[in-house]
Amino acid sequence: MITKMNTERVKTAAVTTSLAAWLIATAVAQIPEQRFDGLLHRGKLRIPTPNWRFFGPNPGVKDNHLLYRDLTDGKPGEWTEVPIVQDRPWYALAWNARNRSPKALFDATQHALAHAVAFGSAVLPVTTATGYRLLGRHIQLHLPHAEGATHSQFMLLHSYPTSPEDRHIEPVFVSMEFPLEGDVTPAEAPSRIAA
Repeated sequence: MITKMNTERVKTAAVTTSLAAWLIATAVAQIPEQRFDGLLHRGKLRIPTPNWRFFGPNPGVKDNHLLYRDLTDGKPGEWTEVPIVQDRPWYALAWNARNRSPKALFDATQHALAHAVAFGSAVLPVTTATGYRLLGRHIQLHLPHAEGATHSQFMLLHSYPTSPEDRHIEPVFVSMEFPLEGDVTPAEAPSRIAA
C-alpha cells in the first residue's frame, strides 16, 4: 500500500515537472530575439516547442490610412480620414463581432496596395482589383458626402510612428476620380478577366 502511494507521488511529480519544464521551454521559445531557439532543438533532449511567432514574425512598423475627398463642380475638397481600426470594448477578447467590417476594410486596403505595387505608376489596371472596387463602393455607399458632390477619390498612405512628435507620412496610392453613383471602375479599364 505504501509502495503504491509513493509510486503515485513519483508519477505525479514527474508529470508536473515535465509539464512545467515544457511550459518554460515554450515561453523561452517565444522570445523575439530567437537566441534560445538553437539550444532547445540541439542535443539529446530536443524539446519540441510550439512557435506562436508564426502569426506575427515581423512586427508592423507602419500604420495604414484611408482618406477620401469629394469633388464638386470638378473642384476637389479636403481629404477626410476613414477610421479603419476602431477602439475595442473590454469584452472583445472573447467576442468581437464588430471587428468584421473594419477587418474587411483593412483587407481591401492591403489588396489595393498590393495591386498598386504590382502595377507601379499605372492606376488604370488597379481599378479592376477587388480591393479597389470594395473601397470605392464603401466610400460611395457608407460615407457622408459634400452637398452637390458628383465624384469622389480615395488615397492610401502609410505613416511610420517612430515617435509621437516625428511621424513620417508617405502617400502610397491615389485612386482615379469615380462617380458617386454607378461603377467605380472606369469604362476604359482593362477587363477583369485579363487582370
